[in-house]
Amino acid sequence: MSEPTLGAFLAGAWDILATSAGGAGDARQAALASIGPDGGPRVRTVILRAADRAEAAVELHTDLASAKIDELRAEPRAALLFWSAERQVQIRARGPVAILTGAAVEDRWRDVPDAARANYGGAPVPLTPLDAPGDWRETRERARFAVLRMEIDALDLVRLGARHLRATYDAADGFTGQWRAP
Repeated sequence: MSEPTLGAFLAGAWDILATSAGGAGDARQAALASIGPDGGPRVRTVILRAADRAEAAVELHTDLASAKIDELRAEPRAALLFWSAERQVQIRARGPVAILTGAAVEDRWRDVPDAARANYGGAPVPLTPLDAPGDWRETRERARFAVLRMEIDALDLVRLGARHLRATYDAADGFTGQWRAP
């Protein structure tokens, strides 16, 4: 593998994110890390739904009743970890997460397939203790659909290969980038 420029390395990462958000890439599943009410880390798998390089933002969908909503309301700073096995690239993104609901996300809700709408609802709400698995029932609740939009402050990219590469990028300097030891 040849060594890219900092700009090309960043462009490649955004290509991975955009392709994955569109459903064709292999980095669609990501780990979202937030801070729990006890100050400890919380991590869960989420699905990348949109990636916008011009705005340095990514979007995820979630259920408003999930624990991550309260965590992000209390502390909006979070991190995402993406992995592209095909390209051997790890993408770590960090930034504040806005919780979008209601009319602001109506266009995204229209694009959610009916079967997937079951992810936004359910009774009782997530993490409620159950006596048996059958005590939970599926519902589709538009009012519980939310979009999590991360405005990326910083990126840390690692490419594995015969010669590993690593670079960090910061919004404060326009994502110009800095090579780092892998």
